[in-house]
Amino acid sequence: MLRSVRSRVKSTVLNALPNTRVIRRGPTNLRRVALTFDDGPDEMTGHYLDLLDRLACPATFFLPGRRVELRPAMVREYTRRGHQVAAHGYDHRRFPDLGWGELRDQLDRTDALIGVQPAGRPWVRPPFGAIDARSLAQMMALGYVVAMWSLDSGDWEVRDPDEIAGRSVAATSGDVVLLHEGQDWTLAAVPRIVRGLRDAGYELVTMADLFPR
Repeated sequence: MLRSVRSRVKSTVLNALPNTRVIRRGPTNLRRVALTFDDGPDEMTGHYLDLLDRLACPATFFLPGRRVELRPAMVREYTRRGHQVAAHGYDHRRFPDLGWGELRDQLDRTDALIGVQPAGRPWVRPPFGAIDARSLAQMMALGYVVAMWSLDSGDWEVRDPDEIAGRSVAATSGDVVLLHEGQDWTLAAVPRIVRGLRDAGYELVTMADLFPR
């Protein structure tokens, strides 16, 4: 019951804000879908990037600053291979649990590690998708695009590649699909997701390319 109430509150807050700054789904008149991956880089990132290379599939990666500190060269590797990178907090704490100064520190530290984002103004995905009116107001005041998602693959709760792929290929025009790095089952699902969406006539793009400038 509490989760349901929080979900309704979050939806109400999101729907009240301009969709050029808080985004979770792109235009539905174009047959495009964005695959997004949270929580890298880690020891499996190279496998993800090699696989996406073979599939010729661009994606968007949301990176916690603490993980970037451990593998700073990987930021360049993501972008070198044609992917979008953006912030995912510093240590994956929920933004509503942070004070104003703590959230600003999380954002600043991660931006310094990632560097200038090729998408122009900085993008951020709040860890767990956790937001409230205060944290949203702060991110918007600091000029961020707040990047959510419209379709959850569920790969954080199930480990069956077929189930993850089945949920993901249900995407329709404009959907942003939530996936995660560092998981064998997600890696196994990616080829099926890409093939399924392309067979259905969708173009796979980065999140920045999904939304008109």
